[in-house]
Amino acid sequence: MQDKLLNYLKTWWCTVIILPFVLFSVHQVYLSLGTHILWVNNYSYVFPYNIIYFLLFHFDLLVHEAGHGFFSITGNRFWTILGGSLYQVFFPALLLGFCWYNRYRIGIQLSLVYMGFSWMSVAIYAGDAAGRQLPLIGNLGKEAHDWHNIFMHLNILDHYALISGIFAVIGGLCYLGAIVAPIFHREYESHSIDLKM
Repeated sequence: MQDKLLNYLKTWWCTVIILPFVLFSVHQVYLSLGTHILWVNNYSYVFPYNIIYFLLFHFDLLVHEAGHGFFSITGNRFWTILGGSLYQVFFPALLLGFCWYNRYRIGIQLSLVYMGFSWMSVAIYAGDAAGRQLPLIGNLGKEAHDWHNIFMHLNILDHYALISGIFAVIGGLCYLGAIVAPIFHREYESHSIDLKM
């Protein structure tokens, strides 16, 4: 019985740790998209998840800004603007692929959490496209809002709520994948077989 409990804890400990953060994050996005977009700035995570959120948010912001730089190589303004959010969701996918290839079980779960967090951040940014209430980095004006410019370029600003909702659902699916990932983990034992003929 004790061995079974230890094996269970060994398999699910990461899920137990990330579950509150995932629930807080989904709650934050729900309040932000469903009630008022500025909930994202006023939402208070409990300790120690406030530290995790602070670090993850600022790292994700750096990745987003790096995406603008990478895509500026194209010389196309639209791709430069879209590049921030594209790279923001592509970078965690790279981490997930690396962890998947190397069979890092905990890395897979944490990469999925990071990917879900990135999609949720993009969902909030896209959800602010019409109102443009969120403060932008460097105190830029409303005219620099990425998703407002993207939707205006594509002439789909009226559909911003639907698109941000789709992004939030993708983020939620990533979170769900992180939570249930241990179900699909298998421990394999290696054996050497000596075949003498």
